[in-house]
Amino acid sequence: MKIGILTIHSVNNYGAELQCCALYQKLQKMGYDAEVINFLFGIHHNHDFTGEKLTVPISLKTKIKVKLLPIVQDFFCLFYQKNKTLRNQRFQEFHAKYNKLTKKVYPSVKSLNEANFNYDVLCIGSDQVWNYEKGYSLEPFFASFDKKGTKKISYGSSIGLSQLTIEAEEVFKKELSGFASLSVREQQASDLLHKLLKRNVDVVLDPTLILNNKEWLEVAKTDMCPKEKYVLVYIVTIKPCNYVLEVARKVAKERGLKIVRICRDAYPEHSGNDVKEVLTAGPSDFVGLFANAEFVVTNSFHGTAFSINFSKPFFSVIKSKHSTNSRLTNILKKLKLEDRIIRVGSPFPEICDIDYRESTKILEEERFRSIEYLKKSLG
Repeated sequence: MKIGILTIHSVNNYGAELQCCALYQKLQKMGYDAEVINFLFGIHHNHDFTGEKLTVPISLKTKIKVKLLPIVQDFFCLFYQKNKTLRNQRFQEFHAKYNKLTKKVYPSVKSLNEANFNYDVLCIGSDQVWNYEKGYSLEPFFASFDKKGTKKISYGSSIGLSQLTIEAEEVFKKELSGFASLSVREQQASDLLHKLLKRNVDVVLDPTLILNNKEWLEVAKTDMCPKEKYVLVYIVTIKPCNYVLEVARKVAKERGLKIVRICRDAYPEHSGNDVKEVLTAGPSDFVGLFANAEFVVTNSFHGTAFSINFSKPFFSVIKSKHSTNSRLTNILKKLKLEDRIIRVGSPFPEICDIDYRESTKILEEERFRSIEYLKKSLG
């Protein structure tokens, strides 16, 4: 069975690249002939917007934010081009080694519409592929380009929003009605779509969690891991989150650890003289740094996912007492690890290890269930 995977990739984001790799690797290990359609998502520098329209209207404020984000990123990297080139190279090497991308590149929605794919199944992958507030067309992730009536399924697709606008409801109802099977990453998204579509919408694990720690060690590189024992910090927000570093410093002091931080791009985050910043890690280096850490402090979903997969003691930081991060809180609640959530500004938690016996058992059950969903959906 030939499967075409469509998801967000090649955007130099650790979570995006690793979830893409995980879904491809799992399908291959299950015996399917899978490949990733090499579509350049809107944030990619070579994306072609010719004739592209927003699937769902968004506010002017959101449009401005979408346009400014890549400009800000490029500005920050302006004086670190050597780092940027090396980092990009490591991402490309990762894809060449661990992903099978179509030889043909599809830089636009138009190019997908003109393509002549010959798949038995189109699998719309994970990440926030249905988040219309990203400011790009969702047509590719509804597989609107398919003219052959190819079987369509989704695996762990995310909306990333707590509610849909009326315009979005109309679009989702129309576009998702043709999918043979639907699954999402968060319970919140499942509830939204179940109410809208009046059909079952499974909740499955993020692809990074359907590979176990032994499978991820096959991908990991440890060249960037220091010889000293360390607490790992990974912060995904552009706005500084000093609280994460403060917690990491408390962990480091109590346990006698070095602090290592994976930066979100190739420029320094100016964390302080006591923090070793890693600026040029590729996805394999990212996995290796998590695998070898003694402790992790992060505000990232995928940072949390890899901490769990490698059974590391960790803290997941959420912005404030009023904010939510449904995909992060969902997985921690499911695995009975809610006590590892701390909110910005709250009193520092007790630095303690985690008894993973119950969580690991639940994770294995959820992993089995998620793989069974794939088997059943693919027929």
